[in-house]
Amino acid sequence: MTICSHPFAHLQRHFVQDIAPLRVALHLLPVKGFSASSLTDFRRKEENAIKKIFTLCAAATMFIVGNGAYAAPELVAHTAGGSLSGAGTYDWWYGCSPTSAGMLLGQYDRNGYSNLVPGGPAEVDTFGNTGALVNSAIASSGHIHDFYGNLSPSLGYTHSLDDVTQPFHSFDSLADFMGTSQDAYENSNGSTTFYFYNDNSPLTAADIYSAGSSYYNRDGMYGIGEYTKYAGYDATVLYSQYIYGFGGKSAGFTYAQYKAEIDAGRGVLIQVYTHTMYGYGYIDGTNTIKVYDTWAPAGSNPGTMTWGGSYASLGQFGVTVLGGLTPIPEPAFVQMGALLGMSGLGFLRLRRKT
Repeated sequence: MTICSHPFAHLQRHFVQDIAPLRVALHLLPVKGFSASSLTDFRRKEENAIKKIFTLCAAATMFIVGNGAYAAPELVAHTAGGSLSGAGTYDWWYGCSPTSAGMLLGQYDRNGYSNLVPGGPAEVDTFGNTGALVNSAIASSGHIHDFYGNLSPSLGYTHSLDDVTQPFHSFDSLADFMGTSQDAYENSNGSTTFYFYNDNSPLTAADIYSAGSSYYNRDGMYGIGEYTKYAGYDATVLYSQYIYGFGGKSAGFTYAQYKAEIDAGRGVLIQVYTHTMYGYGYIDGTNTIKVYDTWAPAGSNPGTMTWGGSYASLGQFGVTVLGGLTPIPEPAFVQMGALLGMSGLGFLRLRRKT
């Protein structure tokens, strides 16, 4: 653990670097900072949403009419065994964080958000298939050339100071927008940086944007939002958050919230020290979650871990959550400049490429 001082001291920086086979990396913590009061309304809305979910939908919605009440039937969706149906499992492709984000977005791509992976539907499994369509969405040939020494995943792994001289290729993959392997953001090959609020409140894309380009340009969570916008979708929900109890604080993302995301059909990025995984399910009646770790066959896919516990001796500290994808209207999408300042996360700016 290295202590690093930053002007926005309330932001804590986690440097995710998946060093095969030991999976060891650097964890950086800045100091303290400004108030997170801007998140109060978000947390209140989130808590209300969770409360609604945990009424188990009451099997009906009650409407008051005059002096009486009646029950209106309601469709209730249940996931099989507390898991996403058809969740993808991907082999490590130039970074655990973009690979896990690829699994998360691949689920969307196979279920109606078809532009997230160009060329066809995202594969369910990429092991033994380096030519998978989704691999280009995770880390494109341009990314590999410009930021990975044009080497294979294993040969270029953990190298640094090997980025080409600008201008770079036009960004077109998760690893590009997430800052993965980019020397300018102090990310050695295969590594990605995520920031978190040290009071365990959610750090949204809007928050990291307000902190300035030196933060949002190197933040993996913000980069996921940039990629979805590049693909034609606004992410109205996008944040990173420490889990409840982390650092001894009675605040943070809870297991109940995780289960609610899964029950709503959305995966969650699970952040453990030095590694990012894809959370796609849970085991009913326990505190056990299901993950795909990007390591198989060396890893355990599907893998399991206790919520807030450890996976392969790597302790969980946080999550990154994406939801509420909405298509950007076609005319505005074609005219990329018109995207800036739109509703939702329309403020997101594509990272400067030259």
